[in-house]
Amino acid sequence: MAANEGSTSRESMELRQFISKALEDIIGAVEDAQKATPKGCVMPSGLKRTLDLVKHGVSEIQAIDFEVTVKADQRAGSEARLNVVAVVMGGSVKGESGKSGGHAATLRFKIPIRLPSSPWEPENGDQ
Repeated sequence: MAANEGSTSRESMELRQFISKALEDIIGAVEDAQKATPKGCVMPSGLKRTLDLVKHGVSEIQAIDFEVTVKADQRAGSEARLNVVAVVMGGSVKGESGKSGGHAATLRFKIPIRLPSSPWEPENGDQ
């Protein structure tokens, strides 16, 4: 997800809005997939927390990794706001083309979320 993906405007999204929208979209996408598939196929409830599953990152709690480039935007008479100007996705950077004045910084952080679980009832022999 990039701040300006699919847009030719030079406007950028505030960091707060970007993070909120990204998290809402991830959780919403899981819920959409759960509705479109048989119960228990996407993020099934009742997963046993075994060491093997935890080692492989299989859990309803997931850390969402962010790496974004931000720039402070300060307007007269208001607080400075951080605007997202680039996002790293799959090893490539997406965002504004061209440079404008001001200093930019790259932020890397994780936010844990709990994914919604889908009711799952084991069929004959499934556990």
